[in-house]
Amino acid sequence: MGNSGDVYERHYMPSFIDADCQAIYLGTTRREDLIRAVGRLERHDDAPDKLNDTQKKEISNHPYILKKVKARKSYALKIKEDGYSTIKAAKGTFWFKKHHEAQRKINCKKNKLRNELLDNAINNFHETVHVDEVDRQMRGILPDTEVLTPSTIEYELEERATVAKLLFQPLDELHED
Repeated sequence: MGNSGDVYERHYMPSFIDADCQAIYLGTTRREDLIRAVGRLERHDDAPDKLNDTQKKEISNHPYILKKVKARKSYALKIKEDGYSTIKAAKGTFWFKKHHEAQRKINCKKNKLRNELLDNAINNFHETVHVDEVDRQMRGILPDTEVLTPSTIEYELEERATVAKLLFQPLDELHED
C-alpha cells in the first residue's frame, strides 16, 4: 500500500479488538477473556521498523551496487562528453538509456536488499525478544495457571466439532474413513 508504519498503525490497525474470529468461524460462543487478552496486545516498541545506519551502509557497499554505480557514472560521463549539459537533456540517446537502466537496477537491488535486511532484523528480534520469559521457565518458574489451562469448547453442531478437530490435527494422521 505504500503507507509508512505509523500511518498504518494509526489508521488501519484498530487499538481495540472486538471480534473472536474462531468463534465466528466455528460457531461457538464468544470468548470474552480471549478478546480482552488480544485487545491488550501492543506492538513491541523495540521491534525494528527501519534499517539502522550500519545496515544502510551494508547495502551501499554491496558489490553489485558498487558495480552498477560505477557503470552509471561512466554513462553519465559519456553523456557529458557528447555535449549534453544534464543527463535529462540526453533523453532518448543510447547513453541515457544505459544510465536509466543502471539506475533502475540499482534501485531494484537496493529495495530487495533493504527488504531482506529488515525482514531478517524483525525475525531476529522476535526470536530473541522473550529470552527472559524462557529463562524464567527454564528455572522452573511457571506462568499463571490461567495461561496453562486450555478452555473447553462445546460445539452446537457435530460437523463443527469435526472441523475444529481436523484443523488441529497434523496432516500425516489424516486418512479417509
